[in-house]
Amino acid sequence: MNERRNRRLSAVVGVFLVLVAAALLLLSRPLLEAPMEFGQAILFGLAGVFDIVAATDTRLTDRWAWYQWSGLGNILLGLAFPLSFANTGGLLLLVVIAVGGISLMMTGVDMLVYHGQYTREERLDRNGA
Repeated sequence: MNERRNRRLSAVVGVFLVLVAAALLLLSRPLLEAPMEFGQAILFGLAGVFDIVAATDTRLTDRWAWYQWSGLGNILLGLAFPLSFANTGGLLLLVVIAVGGISLMMTGVDMLVYHGQYTREERLDRNGA
């Protein structure tokens, strides 16, 4: 039951991130003028795709568990957040966003490598999930 809810949430987040990435790519300046915006859009899009993969049963989720795909999406999402503030000059805001991004990345690493051992009550692979 809990896994199904988490996978549905992953699908919603994934679709949202893909839409955000598409909007950023459509509305941003050309690549050479704004490489950070382009990089952020690509990271958002890939994070969304990985969350959508996590929500579906495919050959990809046969290779890696759904939560590992979601963890990879969290890592990319954590990398994407600080990019929007890297050129603003607001050092304090950049640090705060970077700390949030790092915590999201660490959660993703836990899900990807350690099967949620450190961020969940019990490992997500306990039943071979």
